[in-house]
Amino acid sequence: MIKILLDQNIPAKIESWLQEKVGQSATIQSTRTRGMARFSDRDIFSYCQHNGLIIITYDDDFQNPLMISDIPGYGVIRLNVYPTGVRQTQEALTRLLDHYPVNEWEKASIVVDVQKIRYSKKP
Repeated sequence: MIKILLDQNIPAKIESWLQEKVGQSATIQSTRTRGMARFSDRDIFSYCQHNGLIIITYDDDFQNPLMISDIPGYGVIRLNVYPTGVRQTQEALTRLLDHYPVNEWEKASIVVDVQKIRYSKKP
């Protein structure tokens, strides 16, 4: 089963909403519910690699090789939409799911912009 971690900048309501949306195909956790709200980006990325989690974030550090090596690692999804409210986050994730089902997120580097989705996958 695919495991997904929501970064601290993703609205709290998204955790249950996304779990309902993906159903049994993935488990959704957040840095809040895991007690990781104050962890650095590097520590969160490392945790994801050691535990097989895909990170969903608004933070571009997770896709910056100068900040974190071995990107995309297990998988990074960056939402590049503003403002970063619940509605905008839901719309971005719905568009992503419409184009790429959750089983295609592993080992992928994905950027969801307002108008397009950039997707690349590690071999």
